[in-house]
Amino acid sequence: MSYPIWDVPAPGLLIAGIAILHVYISHFAVGGGLFLVLAERRARRTADAGMLAYVESLSRFFILLTLVLGAVTGVGIWFTIGLVSPMGTSALINAFVWGWAIEWTFFVAEIAAAIVYYYGWRRLDAKTHEAVGWIYFVAAWMSLVIINGILSFMATPGRWLETRSFWDGFFNPTYVSSLVLRTLVAVGIAGLFALFAAARLGDGELKQRIARWTATRWILPAAIGVPLCLLWYLGAAAGAGIPVAEIFGATSSGPGALVASVFASDHASGYPPAQRAALVAAIAYPAIVVLTLALLWLRPRNYGRLVTALMLLFGIAGMGAGEWAREDLRKPWIIGGYMYVNGVRVPPPAGATGPAAEAARRAPDPFRIDVLNERGLLESSVWLAVPAGAEPEDPADRLALTGRQVFRGLCSTCHTVDGYLAIRPLVRGQKVAALERLLERLDAHRQRRMPPFAGTDEERHALAVWLARLGGDETAGREVAPAATTGHPGAALFEDQCSLCHAADADFPMAELVAGRGADELYDIIGRLPEINDMMPAFEGTDEERRALAEYLASLEAE
Repeated sequence: MSYPIWDVPAPGLLIAGIAILHVYISHFAVGGGLFLVLAERRARRTADAGMLAYVESLSRFFILLTLVLGAVTGVGIWFTIGLVSPMGTSALINAFVWGWAIEWTFFVAEIAAAIVYYYGWRRLDAKTHEAVGWIYFVAAWMSLVIINGILSFMATPGRWLETRSFWDGFFNPTYVSSLVLRTLVAVGIAGLFALFAAARLGDGELKQRIARWTATRWILPAAIGVPLCLLWYLGAAAGAGIPVAEIFGATSSGPGALVASVFASDHASGYPPAQRAALVAAIAYPAIVVLTLALLWLRPRNYGRLVTALMLLFGIAGMGAGEWAREDLRKPWIIGGYMYVNGVRVPPPAGATGPAAEAARRAPDPFRIDVLNERGLLESSVWLAVPAGAEPEDPADRLALTGRQVFRGLCSTCHTVDGYLAIRPLVRGQKVAALERLLERLDAHRQRRMPPFAGTDEERHALAVWLARLGGDETAGREVAPAATTGHPGAALFEDQCSLCHAADADFPMAELVAGRGADELYDIIGRLPEINDMMPAFEGTDEERRALAEYLASLEAE
């Protein structure tokens, strides 16, 4: 749109892979700072020379991991989100420019304190050295405080949608629950890394002391507290308008219903990626508890790196799954109620009278969905325009090229052609009419995790043509009016409205679903599709068309 569009392979996975690694390390940077200073304080007060030497050794590992790999992956996140979602990145920078400045100030203080702390073991007195450790932890935790406000804002912007106030966006409905959750995660990860570092020690008694302290004061409290805070966060998100129960296929957004939905063997509804992520987290945290207790009871003096590395893996699996589920809660938005994942913005809320509404009246946003629907996506996006002279002479080929550019502008943030979330398998064998019908109701299709189409009717038709060609229909774009046919009148309705999901080779073949049902029963079912399955759109045809479709579906049983 207002930025160049880069063809990034597997954009969602690329961001997720870098982000999960960075978030794991950055939370260790917070919790590990607290662990180091408290462990040093404990060792000095008890005159435990072995523990003090262990803490000094851990600080070297800590500074290398957090200041090198943590910083590199942090830069990697900015690079990838700038490529994949420049509109969203720009919006976050503009909304929280002073927040970012404050966070970077704390980050600089964090780096300086970490370096002084490590090199001060032999140069500073004990009191000063501990003070530097506390400075590091406070700076690191304050970085988390700032970043948490921005991340939670993306899902639940709250009153910011009307006021555009920094503080309304920062202290949003999920801010507190998310901050407590992330702090507990940081504490738990610090315990896991500390136990992993202790596994190489040769002193069995020292290893036992470290294991008991890290397990009872760090790992177990976090492993128990994190799931509880997750439920708190989900409740706050549901209260802010996120359809949590619908996404997880639960009967309600209450804790009991959400837990039951995670372990349900057959989900009749819900969003499968979020459900799978929740299940991974639900397995990972109890696994950490079991391994920690087993280590304390069975091998407290001679545990090795294998079991502690396994605990670290369960930790990153649980935290990564939680982050994945949090991102899924936000879809189809990049900023809830303001900007879709493809960078298309929406008008201010109905009845809004604050700065948001005033700004919209002064200068209509060229990338707002209602403006794009009237003016056109390609007309509004200089980076999507086809250079003069590069268009094919064949009108059908020109239409397909237009559709490809529309796909790049609206869909490529999430979808690739043949890779991750590939579009080609989804449209294989589909006709232009069925695809165009689907594009008219994208935001009602398959768990409503897609933004609505933004653009003119001509652009929607062009996209349908390109998708049909991608699916193997080389004649797409050259359609002529169909000749009169003696076929069943409901067949055309089925092809237009149902075949994308219910053709013989689709995910849910219709013949299997209607077996044993008569036309009258099917007529009744067609009239209340959303009641039967909330993922189904309502039938919008006439009563005559509804009857014709029911009769056609009834005839499928004999085929």
